[in-house]
Amino acid sequence: METAAGAAQLRTYVFPLILGVLGRGPTSIMAMSGTLTDELQDISYDGTSGDDRNVLNAAASKNAGGYGYDDIQTLRVNARQALQALQLYASNTPTVPRAWQGEMFAFEAYSITWLAELYCSGIPLSESSLKGAQIPTRGLTTQELYTTAVALFDSAIVAGADSARFVNLARVGKARALLDMGQFVAADSVVQSVPTDFFYLLNPTTNTGSFGVFFFPIDEARGYIWRVQDHEGGNGLVWSEDPRTAVVTVPSLTGAMLWPAKYNVDSATGLPDPTTEPSFRSVRLADGLEARLIQAEAELAMGNANWLPILNTLRATCVGTAACAPRPGLTSASLPPLTDPGSATRLDTLMKERAMWLYLTGHREGDLRRMAHLYSRDPNTLWPTGIMVEPAYPPRFPNPGVQNGSRYGSDMVYGPDVNEMLRNSLYGGCYDTNP
Repeated sequence: METAAGAAQLRTYVFPLILGVLGRGPTSIMAMSGTLTDELQDISYDGTSGDDRNVLNAAASKNAGGYGYDDIQTLRVNARQALQALQLYASNTPTVPRAWQGEMFAFEAYSITWLAELYCSGIPLSESSLKGAQIPTRGLTTQELYTTAVALFDSAIVAGADSARFVNLARVGKARALLDMGQFVAADSVVQSVPTDFFYLLNPTTNTGSFGVFFFPIDEARGYIWRVQDHEGGNGLVWSEDPRTAVVTVPSLTGAMLWPAKYNVDSATGLPDPTTEPSFRSVRLADGLEARLIQAEAELAMGNANWLPILNTLRATCVGTAACAPRPGLTSASLPPLTDPGSATRLDTLMKERAMWLYLTGHREGDLRRMAHLYSRDPNTLWPTGIMVEPAYPPRFPNPGVQNGSRYGSDMVYGPDVNEMLRNSLYGGCYDTNP
């Protein structure tokens, strides 16, 4: 593999990893962010559920099995090794663009950003280079993780300079991390040049040659169900009334049960249909829509009035066949302009817009954590609380869910694989589990 061709091959191995981490199955970023928050209910046939928020219990299968953590760390290590191979064996090869190095820098940075958004403070970034032994590291605080990610995104911008697509990918990722750190001026500045019609698509037919997203609302073959509950846990948003989410019902199958059909599109009508296999076997890692939402939040945080025009421009233009439209079938008539609700609820309005535009893209957990630690919102008003409601939905689901009537837990973050302590002598567990 110590050739330019071998380095290029290592790069191709990274694409199915990041595609899987972002949107494939119950341990994906989409599912983990969705079930810990109010986006999804995860009802599995073996009696476990992702809604109870008891995710840090060492005896829980999520924690003991790694539950996404190992996948993200594997992606991070493989992106770094592909980058090293490109630097070592293909840096002067005409058939291997130098900009590919920027892409791998960005993938590594995204993996660290996800670790910071989803997990407790104290996540190690052990090094495993292309050559040499693994080097364990201590746990990094959430702030240190974001700082590391920002530095990698900067490297991606430099190394990917020959590709506007890779530079914009890195710019959106960097601004996302800066936003999570409360560096609003810097976040706004980073994405000002990102076009609204930009998107970076992880497409298995062009990137990987492997199967892409299988975000089925009901995946009986794999033993789990995703469904949606409006006002979940009292604090949740109403998802079913906003066309951007593509939350629908199919009464003949499941009565009134709400299904997350964003990635299931009928090929004939182009509209959401959860009974079909996902037509869009690809997901967006970053796009210009997110860039504008970052700017809107930064404007509001800085006390500027332009946050509202930015949001209303998106409502008027990210519809139909526009590149920034998050799903087919949107019309500007279904998204009338917003009015200023007054200072007391402006943040709620903005964060709801983010939630609807970015539904099931893995952003919700990071948004709630930011509302808690940057905007000082009470966590008990953000994450689902109280008694879980998992009613029966005949004809397909005639019985209530096994968690129906039990209480939500208190966890707001995930913990790493419990085996991290066994394989990393420098790891001592979570520093804290604050949002």
